[in-house]
Amino acid sequence: MTIIADNIRPDVQKFLADMKEPVTVDFYPHPDSPSSDPMKQLLGELHDLSPLITVVEHTESAEPIAPESHGDVEGPVTTFSVGGQFTGIRYLGFPGGHEFSTFLGDMVDVSKDEPVSLSQETQDWLKSLTSPLHLEVFVTPT
Repeated sequence: MTIIADNIRPDVQKFLADMKEPVTVDFYPHPDSPSSDPMKQLLGELHDLSPLITVVEHTESAEPIAPESHGDVEGPVTTFSVGGQFTGIRYLGFPGGHEFSTFLGDMVDVSKDEPVSLSQETQDWLKSLTSPLHLEVFVTPT
């Protein structure tokens, strides 16, 4: 059984064809999470659909990022790198349902190295930060 349904596999492959640069996907399974195996399978299927996706599976769990603690990370962690540089994008858990399109979109976007479409006001605010900022983005279909 596959994670990506046969009827959408051609659409996913076509979407991934927009990638420009190779993306390394670092996968950190979580030993106690039932979503680690499906995530590993999904990443393998994405690798099969695009030669620009390389998956590196780590044997250890991902280290938390402050202010997280080890107990806060309850599932697998997936990160994207381009040209050996971590992009800052980190997914916790499995991107099922509507989250899948965001996961794919982010992978394609980081491969294009295009400017971020943020307002100048937002860019200025981000540049003014003087201490670490913990930001979590939750995806919902509504």
